[in-house]
Amino acid sequence: MKTHPPTRILATLLALFPAIAPDQASAQQAASASRIPATPDGLLNAYPSVVQTGTKPTLNWNILHPSKVSDLVEVDPPGTLIATSNVYASVQIIGSKAGTMTSQSCTPISLPTDARLSFNGGAYAQIFYGNQSNVNPVKQLYIKKMQPGNTLDFGGRSVQNSNWTPFYTSRSSNFQVVSLTRGQTPPTGFNLSQSATLNNFLRPYLDASGKVNIGPLSVLVLMELGTNDHNSQSFDLQDQVLLVTFSKKHPNNGHGNNLDGVDSSNPGKGKGGPNGAVDPSGGIDDEAR
Repeated sequence: MKTHPPTRILATLLALFPAIAPDQASAQQAASASRIPATPDGLLNAYPSVVQTGTKPTLNWNILHPSKVSDLVEVDPPGTLIATSNVYASVQIIGSKAGTMTSQSCTPISLPTDARLSFNGGAYAQIFYGNQSNVNPVKQLYIKKMQPGNTLDFGGRSVQNSNWTPFYTSRSSNFQVVSLTRGQTPPTGFNLSQSATLNNFLRPYLDASGKVNIGPLSVLVLMELGTNDHNSQSFDLQDQVLLVTFSKKHPNNGHGNNLDGVDSSNPGKGKGGPNGAVDPSGGIDDEAR
């Protein structure tokens, strides 16, 4: 009796059905990648794995088809995100690089920025304050389960001359805060990816033609906080940058009923209250990691 080892069967199947290589993503994008694939993915099982000559194994396919962000949310220009299904949204900050020139030097100094978020048209709550040295692009600043019709809006401002700049939001029609999906071009009036002022933190999220290069289930939120002159080269929409990623499954172990995205019924360092209560220490995860 002749047998075909599993490795020979696998090699034959791979030759007949070549694998589709996944897109190469930056480390930051990989940290926030959705569980839903960008290309068809799945498993192929053969039973039995060892067969006699002249017999055929039973092949079972389990294929997960790709999705895109428009299957889950709608983007209302310039930047309001409207859920069209039950979905989890997680928000990360990619960069904070508002700056100004000093009179003594041509080297720009980094200014603090303030990122805020509004759920369902409510008050804007702060999710980030600081400059680029305070940015942790892997950390999820906010996680929320959204139902159809729920909305997310974003806003930002920075400190200039010891005063706050105007607070711009994604509901404003001036396109100071925009939400873009894969393949869209930032409305800067020039190719941002070819600009000498392109910040390194934004570089992995744009392709050579200046189009947004992110995962199919993500939204890139770009903010211009320093000028409202759309004809200026300084209007480059990279004073503050957020990445919003959507998924059908919860991105962590909490229930997402706090601003920091974890369940206050499972207290850790934060001494959270009962399930569903307002977290008295929203800046600290109440779930021991």
